[in-house]
Amino acid sequence: MAVYDLTGAGVQGLSSGVAHLFVHVLIFGTPHTIGRATPPNYYDLGLLRLGWHGAYRQVIPIDATDMYITVPDPSDVLGYSLFDVTSIRVTEDF
Repeated sequence: MAVYDLTGAGVQGLSSGVAHLFVHVLIFGTPHTIGRATPPNYYDLGLLRLGWHGAYRQVIPIDATDMYITVPDPSDVLGYSLFDVTSIRVTEDF
């Protein structure tokens, strides 16, 4: 199980066989807005994309303090763009 602390924008390689990603927001960038869901939903923190050999799936907005993402097979990278000073921790699960 690998753990990645990410800021800014880029592409992070994933371990072979990853089934899920747990995403935790370490630092909330400003400005961001808070929705009215319970637990709260967030806007303008950042975007994630799972990819395989240079092709990418749909955008996944970071909209919660803690997120659980199922990784479809095949996937070998996580693209990310985090706004302002947003920082996240991504933990792989097999």
